[in-house]
Amino acid sequence: MPFDPRTYIKLMFYSIVFILVCTYLFANENGDLSGNIYPVSVVNTSEGIIEVTRDEDVMSQNIKERWVTPDGQWCFVTVIIKQEGDNIIKKEELHCADTKFGITKSQKIEELEKEIELEKARKPGYWELFAEFYYRDSNAPLYCRKYARPQSWFKRPGTVCLNPTGKWEVMKR
Repeated sequence: MPFDPRTYIKLMFYSIVFILVCTYLFANENGDLSGNIYPVSVVNTSEGIIEVTRDEDVMSQNIKERWVTPDGQWCFVTVIIKQEGDNIIKKEELHCADTKFGITKSQKIEELEKEIELEKARKPGYWELFAEFYYRDSNAPLYCRKYARPQSWFKRPGTVCLNPTGKWEVMKR
C-alpha cells in the first residue's frame, strides 16, 4: 500500500485551526496569552520616560505638521480633544526630539515619491530615448502600434504613433 499524505494534511489543518481558536479565545486585549491587562504604557523619549494611559474620554487626536527648530530638533504639536465631565477640552502638546521622531510611514512614502518624481524629471524615459534614436534620420516613417478599443463599434483597433519628442499620440482615421 503506497504512502497517503492526505491523513497528515488533515491532521495538520485541524491542529492549525485548533491553535487559532485557542489564541482567539484565551488572548487578552494586548494580544498576549498571559492574561494580564496593562493599563499604562511606558514611552521613552528625549524628554525622559513618559507614562501614557489609555483614556476613553479622548474624542480626537491629531498631529500637526512637523518642523525643524534652528538648533536641529524635530518638533510637532499634538492636538487632543477630550471630554471631562460636561466640558470639552482642546489641548495642544509640543513634542521635540533630536531625530526625525514621529514621522509616519505615509509621510516618508510621500517624500520618497517626490524624490522619485524629481529623479524621473532629470532623466529621459525609455520612449524619449527610443524616439531620439528612431527619428535621427529625417525621412523615417512614423513608429505606430495598434491598440485594443473594446468600446468602439465592431471592436476596431486604434492606432497610436510615437512623435519625435517621445510622446504617444492617438491617430484619427
